[in-house]
Amino acid sequence: MLTVAKLNTLGLAAYMSPEGAPGHDVTVVVDGLPRSIGVKTRQFLTRPTEITRWPVDICRKGEADFFVFIEFDLRTMSPTFYVLTNAQARETHRDYVGGGNCYPPEVRKIVKPNDFSVFAQTSHADAVSAKRAPSDPRSLG
Repeated sequence: MLTVAKLNTLGLAAYMSPEGAPGHDVTVVVDGLPRSIGVKTRQFLTRPTEITRWPVDICRKGEADFFVFIEFDLRTMSPTFYVLTNAQARETHRDYVGGGNCYPPEVRKIVKPNDFSVFAQTSHADAVSAKRAPSDPRSLG
């Protein structure tokens, strides 16, 4: 819900995916096309470094277009968002039998907190739509 609320306040059309939707939690419309987002939230009491991982089962969630990892400060009830493309999430992911994790120090190295500019980058959206539907004239850039 935090992700949906934040994206909507930024002027993007975002909504919760139907319960049980495979591989994602939120849908956002970018350049007129729906994009999927996997969301993981972890909370901390004293400092963000208390968060040691965002569990991600890449086998189940690996097709999401984006991932949003949230650090939630329980003292102030304020979230910090980290928005990653699928490729960036995979870069920070370590797999193990039955699951895997994306690690906060690695996430913080490659994306800035509260930077939602990736949703405004039409080149990413065009690349994704070209990969999914090469016959779609909108994907020919």
